[in-house]
Amino acid sequence: MEKVKHNTKQAAVKQYQADTPVPVLNDLLMPYNTYFKSPIAKLGVIKQGLQPGALTDLLQLTGVTQIDIAKWLDITEPTLRKHIQGSKGLNPGLSEHIIQLFELFDKGLDTFGSLDEFKSWLRHYNAGIDATPFDMLDTITGIGIVMSELIRIDYGVTA
Repeated sequence: MEKVKHNTKQAAVKQYQADTPVPVLNDLLMPYNTYFKSPIAKLGVIKQGLQPGALTDLLQLTGVTQIDIAKWLDITEPTLRKHIQGSKGLNPGLSEHIIQLFELFDKGLDTFGSLDEFKSWLRHYNAGIDATPFDMLDTITGIGIVMSELIRIDYGVTA
């Protein structure tokens, strides 16, 4: 279920297919759902650190490249690969950012009913936030702004 995208500067970058079935998406999100509903549980796992498998889950869920994930997390691509291959828990900063991204994609799936539609929406300019949502996912504040826009869409209050 994965394909390899070639880049002139990179030998190969994993990119997952966008048409992942909903049951698979639910399986990917299931371990993280508890954190979306309980701030105390979320804080606990952030302090403890997510396991490196969360990065693989994030790659599969989002369908973006390792380059995109590294940019969002403000780390280099080699560092991202080292985390993915490692066995040590992720630091609290990375863990928090990853959980916020999972929560955002869960909300996007709920709002749009389709992960593909949400991913498409992320990549287009949005007048309500005066930005392209995809470009805002590199900070917790940016994720919060995009999340707020999804809530506005749910309530029919768009720009």
